[in-house]
Amino acid sequence: MGDFIAGRVRYLRTWPTRRQWLETLLVFALYAGLVLALGLGSGFFRPGWLLAPAWVMCLLPISLWVVPSLLEETIFRGLLIPPRQKRRQPDIFYLIGSTVLFVVWHPLNALICYPPARAVFYDPVFLTIVAGMGIACGALTLRSQSLWPAVFIHWASIVIWVFALGGRNILLDGVTG
Repeated sequence: MGDFIAGRVRYLRTWPTRRQWLETLLVFALYAGLVLALGLGSGFFRPGWLLAPAWVMCLLPISLWVVPSLLEETIFRGLLIPPRQKRRQPDIFYLIGSTVLFVVWHPLNALICYPPARAVFYDPVFLTIVAGMGIACGALTLRSQSLWPAVFIHWASIVIWVFALGGRNILLDGVTG
């Protein structure tokens, strides 16, 4: 068990190289372009700037960094994708497995923890966007051996969605809704 934890902690201790950050930005740009086309084309995204108290606007990016970004990436990439030297299956096995569980987690989360999110978390467009994020984050974790590119993509995507594309956030429901 100690070896399992040590291998996963390595993902948090490994800082990506400059080249890996450039790859992360490229993957994010490709993912964002596809997601924007899907979200805007389907009407899932509702462009407009978030209106909330100043303290919410300041604290929300920080809270989104921790939950869901860091927490979910630690679980779905950090725990489910072993370090390179510990893998017993081809990379695609871990990429698909972690992505499927990541997608399934979202409707389960709405069902069990937060029923008001069901309309969003059951939406096929949302789940397609989540699958794309899972693939992007998983591929970057496999390539870089670091969790930070995945955390960045997860965080940047949610911040853009919540602040500019009509996204929901549990914290906002009590303050703005």
